[in-house]
Amino acid sequence: SSGINAEYGEPRKPSKNETFAISTSNMGSDFDFQSSNKLFKKEAIFEEWRQKDGVHGTTRRGNPEKLRNTDMVIDTSPDISSQCAFQGDFVTDEKIPVTGLTLTRRIALFKRAIGHGLNYSHVVSVAGISIAQMVIQVLGGSCRINAHNHNKPPVVAMVVASGESGKVALATALHLHQHSVIVKVIVKAVPKGCDGLLNILNKSGCLVVDFSSLPKVLDIIVDGSQDRNTLLAWPPWMDDVVEWRERHNSVPLLAIDPQHPSQLPRVPPQPKWTCTLGAPLLSQGKEGRLFLVDIGLFSMAFSEEGIPYQSPFFDKFIVPINRSLK
Repeated sequence: SSGINAEYGEPRKPSKNETFAISTSNMGSDFDFQSSNKLFKKEAIFEEWRQKDGVHGTTRRGNPEKLRNTDMVIDTSPDISSQCAFQGDFVTDEKIPVTGLTLTRRIALFKRAIGHGLNYSHVVSVAGISIAQMVIQVLGGSCRINAHNHNKPPVVAMVVASGESGKVALATALHLHQHSVIVKVIVKAVPKGCDGLLNILNKSGCLVVDFSSLPKVLDIIVDGSQDRNTLLAWPPWMDDVVEWRERHNSVPLLAIDPQHPSQLPRVPPQPKWTCTLGAPLLSQGKEGRLFLVDIGLFSMAFSEEGIPYQSPFFDKFIVPINRSLK
């Protein structure tokens, strides 16, 4: 038969004995992958490519020891770092260098900017907005926080001390509360100049007395208690904070600008994320994934303090940074 049904013009169905519709009598033995793999000379292939285009084999393959887990193996973006006039202690994912500072030098930078007219309350508010946006994204963004979500809203616990990070934490709490997130704040030491924020949060039901008053299930912990003065003084309640965080080590922790001195009575648990304000500190302690927050510091202040600077932010207000590989 020709294989075509003459009456209907349809292909003839093969019988059970001719599943592939071809003869299997001339098929050889199974393909031997191991033997064939041994015949593949990788170095010879790279040498052949090198002779054709002048690119060394190891250069072509790159150096995997220099790659972070966030780096692309094949980088298709232009090398912006070659356009920068300095090498930083940190670098963004786009290879923009960022200078690391000591705490003393960063305080001088802040004072220089404020002396030019930058309002400190504006700095706190901007930092609070940026960190609140990051927390919302970590919680699931619009997939979880929206008008049609009938599930329980996410719960954020926040620890506040009297330092600058405590002020930013309070501003962050206010913005999270305004965006339908359940926020519970424990104030271990009252930051100066934050009476208004505390009053709003208290009337909104966000302040709690102690850890036992917190909800049993937490989505994220935001720590605003690791400023340098608090850690140097190490008040008695700091042990309670550390022990409470250790009991909840399965809950992701975000630290706001920790400023660790060289020695501590106890080492706080490592955060999953750390937000550093304006400029990263050379000694940030345990930091996890490090993010730089735009707080409005401008290039003139950096220049007058003799600090190399190129804005790493572009279209963002908070960017991930990594320690430079040297």
